[in-house]
Amino acid sequence: MFYGRVSGFLLLLMVPHVSGCGSEPVIPPPPPAWVQQNSGTQEALWGTCFTDAQTGSAVGTHGTILRTTDAGGHWVNQTSGTSAHLLSVTFANSNTGTAVGGGDSVFVIIHTANGGATWVTQLMLRAPGDNYLRSVCFTDSSTGTVVGDRGTVLRTTDGGSVWLPQDSGTTENLTGVFFADTSTGTAVGINGTIIHTTNGGMTWTHQQSGTPVRLFGVSFSDANTGTVVGQFGAILHTTNGGSSWVLQRSNSVSELHGVWFLGPNIGTVVGGGSILRTTDGGATWIKQKSGGGGFFGYYGVHFTDPSTGTVVGDRGTILRTTSGGQ
Repeated sequence: MFYGRVSGFLLLLMVPHVSGCGSEPVIPPPPPAWVQQNSGTQEALWGTCFTDAQTGSAVGTHGTILRTTDAGGHWVNQTSGTSAHLLSVTFANSNTGTAVGGGDSVFVIIHTANGGATWVTQLMLRAPGDNYLRSVCFTDSSTGTVVGDRGTVLRTTDGGSVWLPQDSGTTENLTGVFFADTSTGTAVGINGTIIHTTNGGMTWTHQQSGTPVRLFGVSFSDANTGTVVGQFGAILHTTNGGSSWVLQRSNSVSELHGVWFLGPNIGTVVGGGSILRTTDGGATWIKQKSGGGGFFGYYGVHFTDPSTGTVVGDRGTILRTTSGGQ
């Protein structure tokens, strides 16, 4: 209680009592599940890859390549040497990486052996129309596969010094590729296209997806267990290498672009303004609060462990979680 006098009036002020014993502790709110990082660009970012929790790259339109070595605390713009739109990137280790893209009548593959300090063009093919190489996957520093428009499949076994075309058996645009090992791989594309190889792409066979929609992303945790995502919230799952694909309930109508699994149970899917998470192999998918406002599309996702992941998307969007998005 406090007494005071102002302009001839006596004031009685009640001051709340706070005791050091028995008072309710102040509990800070939990950190946001996904934190928006400063990419330093407004270009759309289409792909990302991390080799550990600290070190990663992101690629996007007009030859954009960004690099971080401090978990995204700072992103540094690298010189790609191309103005093509880069749609996918992969690193076999912290130094050795490959990015692919195209546009303006060219297919483009670029490569770095020093963490992106310098990027060199390995392949530039003239192609009529606005064509793209859309996805790249390496299983080690030597062995990789690229897929793209009009059924294009290219393969290297020497780190990209030589890229050889393979017969995909389709002329549909291929938008995603993933190899579980050097021999066993799956590629997906428009009109529900799924093709599969067990001999490093010497032969590709068609699989029945059971859907006519565009499929964009694919991820396998082993040679048998994989997930494919696409238009209208489509999520397809296999446990037998794609001999059969089962539609899962995503509770989303977004155009899902990116998918990443760590083991058979824990996976994340992104697209539209949505991030979806499963911990039971896709039996249930839970929508997460992204922190990005949901106004822009998300295109790429990569996790280095079940807790630590990065999502990229429109207008330079980069989101980061260290809690698995929970």
